[in-house]
Amino acid sequence: MSGNRIDISQEALLWRAALDHFGESELYQIVVELWQGAGPPARPTVEYLDEDEVGAVVINLLKIAQGEVGGSVPFREESPRRLTVHSRHAQCLVDGLLERMPANMLTRQMRTARVSNDLGV
Repeated sequence: MSGNRIDISQEALLWRAALDHFGESELYQIVVELWQGAGPPARPTVEYLDEDEVGAVVINLLKIAQGEVGGSVPFREESPRRLTVHSRHAQCLVDGLLERMPANMLTRQMRTARVSNDLGV
């Protein structure tokens, strides 16, 4: 996992592109696999993904996967239109999606992040 992150608007585009490319079922399997490999967060830092940014299908898919892998964030209020996720897990998911997506479906900023991750910078 790298320290290189794309911004939230790019992340939203990535989630929507991944849903279009993989479909719901395959994206769900990828998310579960990535999340299981993420390990426990070192810090309790959290991030939020909103339905308005990534869409209802992605939020629902992520919430189900989060429950399956035990990645829930304790002591946080749940919202049906928002996902609360540990920052470490969010970054692992994004990095994993960047690796798995065809390069021609990524924006320039996403491709730059992917190359940086590959090089370990």
